[in-house]
Amino acid sequence: MSTVYDVIACPVCSGRLFPRGKSLVCDAGHTYDISSSGYVNLLPPGRKNNAVTGDRRDLVRARSRFLETGLYDAVSDVASGLVLHALNGKRPVFADFGCGEGYHTCRIASAVRDKLGAVTGVGIDASKYAAEAGARRAAKNSFSSFSESGGDLGFVAGNFFDPPVRDGSLSCVVSMFAPVAYDACLRALGKGGALVVLFPGPDHLIELREALYPEVKRSERSLDPPKGFRGSEKTEKKYKAPLEDEEVLGDLLGMTPFGCRAPESAKERAFDSGLGDVTVDVSAVLLIRE
Repeated sequence: MSTVYDVIACPVCSGRLFPRGKSLVCDAGHTYDISSSGYVNLLPPGRKNNAVTGDRRDLVRARSRFLETGLYDAVSDVASGLVLHALNGKRPVFADFGCGEGYHTCRIASAVRDKLGAVTGVGIDASKYAAEAGARRAAKNSFSSFSESGGDLGFVAGNFFDPPVRDGSLSCVVSMFAPVAYDACLRALGKGGALVVLFPGPDHLIELREALYPEVKRSERSLDPPKGFRGSEKTEKKYKAPLEDEEVLGDLLGMTPFGCRAPESAKERAFDSGLGDVTVDVSAVLLIRE
């Protein structure tokens, strides 16, 4: 059975990493500490802005609180279904590129473990705060991470456009509401491996957008298979999610780009609008590496 050490790689030399005490090391001697929360920082060293890459801690916390309401569980159910379809007959080894705080990653990993009896997963995000939250969530869901004997679900801070994973080590890559690193996926997936992509549909959070902005454009996204992939399956999910109180609306605003981009006056209009339900509109596609 594979472990996270069969997947992750040194971001400096691409060598295999293995545990040594409370650190991970490669044969070249590069060393990375395992944090007390269980994640590992594999961001490329020597960049002055590495300390502040990715989402801020407050954004990660807002997203965690919102997702824990269960309002987006149907979204990760769509992802889980496609991942399970993709892993049929293959090694249950996947990575979530741009995993955020790991809520969906853990739900996907749990679905694979429940259905196939085993799973190896890695969540990669540019934010160390997100990787930390993912590691804590994985532990709460009874996953092991970066132990001396192995690990079945590990979270790392890393650049998923040049991910710290071994070439051809993955059977499936998941990209949910994130930029898709196609070249990185081609490198990380073996032939016949799968890429599961989820992205917002034209009506996603339309009520919130209409409350924030005087004019809203509904845009359709067409996902033709890029070079190196062929299309396999497409699906959509659209439903109403109830916002039971202002705290849930505040967390939804805080976890989306609207929280940063919309002026305060627009946010006040959203709260004053008495917004009750929002539309969740998600499209998903399964691509196969040729």
